[in-house]
Amino acid sequence: MRLLIYKSLGFEIFLDVDGRRAKVRMSGPLSKLVKQVTEKFNAQGALEKVAVVRKGQVIISNFVPPTPSGPFNRLVKAQIKRVLQHRSMPESLMLLTTTKCQCKCKHCIVHGMKKGRCLSTKELYNVIDQALELGVYHVSFEGGEPTLRPDIFDLIRYVDRSKASTHLITNGLRLTEDYVKRLKEAGLVYLHVSLDSPYSREHDDFRGVKGIFRTASLGAEIGVKEGLVVVVEYTATPFNSDFVRLEDLYKHCSSLGVHEILIDEVVPGGRWKYLEDNLLGKGDYRRISEFLDKTNKRKNGPRVSSSYSYRDPTIMGCFAGNRWVWISSTGEIMPCFHIPISFGNVRDISLGDAWRRIRKHTLFRRDGKACTWKDPQYREKYFPSVSKAAEEGNAPYRVEK
Repeated sequence: MRLLIYKSLGFEIFLDVDGRRAKVRMSGPLSKLVKQVTEKFNAQGALEKVAVVRKGQVIISNFVPPTPSGPFNRLVKAQIKRVLQHRSMPESLMLLTTTKCQCKCKHCIVHGMKKGRCLSTKELYNVIDQALELGVYHVSFEGGEPTLRPDIFDLIRYVDRSKASTHLITNGLRLTEDYVKRLKEAGLVYLHVSLDSPYSREHDDFRGVKGIFRTASLGAEIGVKEGLVVVVEYTATPFNSDFVRLEDLYKHCSSLGVHEILIDEVVPGGRWKYLEDNLLGKGDYRRISEFLDKTNKRKNGPRVSSSYSYRDPTIMGCFAGNRWVWISSTGEIMPCFHIPISFGNVRDISLGDAWRRIRKHTLFRRDGKACTWKDPQYREKYFPSVSKAAEEGNAPYRVEK
């Protein structure tokens, strides 16, 4: 199957699909000017196994809007601007819609976030409008637990589907059949369900809620049946990254019909202490990489991705202040929730002005670098203040102007 996924004056981009394998191709007299875009897709997009193939449309991964679509067109335009104009704009808007949650996760990253008046529905509408104006093609509703917001369906519905795809990241506790149908009707595209172990007792203990493994698993299965793109989010720690657990996770997700398993590395912050024993080591990264290579060669089953691998300096580098912008429940503007420092509040400053402020800061001025939370400058100059703010329940730390 060949899909025309982008057309512009002087060139066209196609996606050739064979089963679950895909390859991006380009033609036209001006194609050489932007060939880096297709070369990067083929080299870095892990196209050996796409997540979903539907009639007339392909979902490569949760990182990429459905192809072809309006949001995908915006993604391509953003990459062309990066290549030809060296412009960096926010591509993903992450909304920490609330700090409320039913869980007490051992790695909770919003632990210590400042309490206060959450952004109202209208205020979030305004943030979404500003983000879309800046070029965002990916809007993610997160928490805390975003399903605890009664207006979550209105927020999802508000996002212009011709401009951005929508994502909801949930612990799965509220994913009844009726609730998932309402998410689908509101226009949700990607449903992310958190599982941090393939074993019920272990996951329940990690999340601090008995029975959550069973409920979340059932919610993921319902999401598949309702036609959502279902992604299982797996936070890799030194304690759950052995081959046995990874293989059992794959088997479990395959039985649910999940489309993609997204593995991310645990990051110090919130409840997760900055100790060497708490962080992934070289052996863990190597094992996960081997697991990805092996499973993505399998004809069936979910695609497996690792979000941290895209942030490698040789690929895209750190997304913080380069591709991502995060908004706390009270409106603080952050480059990433792993870097909980604020560059202003949406009630006082426009998203565009805050983005320019972030881009001028020494931590984010240089693109194509390793994740900022690993940067010695961040660890030495900012992390102590970040940790103190979290301990005092006053995160994120407000960076100097």
